[in-house]
Amino acid sequence: MVHLRAIPNRDNMKDSNEDDVFNLNEILLLLGKLVLVFVVFVLSLRFPVVWIKFPLAFVVLVYGWCWIFRAKKKKPLSSNRSSASVKVKQIEARQIGAEQTVGLDQDAVLALIAYDAAGEFGKAKALIQQLNGEEFSEPIGKKLAAVAGNYFPVELEPTENGVRFKLV
Repeated sequence: MVHLRAIPNRDNMKDSNEDDVFNLNEILLLLGKLVLVFVVFVLSLRFPVVWIKFPLAFVVLVYGWCWIFRAKKKKPLSSNRSSASVKVKQIEARQIGAEQTVGLDQDAVLALIAYDAAGEFGKAKALIQQLNGEEFSEPIGKKLAAVAGNYFPVELEPTENGVRFKLV
């Protein structure tokens, strides 16, 4: 049986696909802000009095720059994601002291579901690769194959006591 505490820690790793994605809404919003600041800047240069014109144009540029390029605040975790990460922590805490192999089939499936729900895709992939070739009861194997099928192509090979989980 598999001891789940041997899963490597991959909290600091990101999926490479997340870095290459451009959000069209953010780009359009940025372009809209840029056009608005440009229009206000041009209008500020149309003031007839010179000693008001240049300071006003400078203020428009400074505040426009700050408004366009201000840092985004991170969104707080949603309740689903935070409850899933709490579940992941509970499962990991349970696994640390577990020396028995009884019930680890169910724990492996619960850990995989929790990793998937919490967005811990690196940990989920590592767990699936670690479970490759292990034997499970048939209902547990079907649940495991359903979740693991989102990451890798899998197949269940029938055995005397249940099914063997294999990556294709």
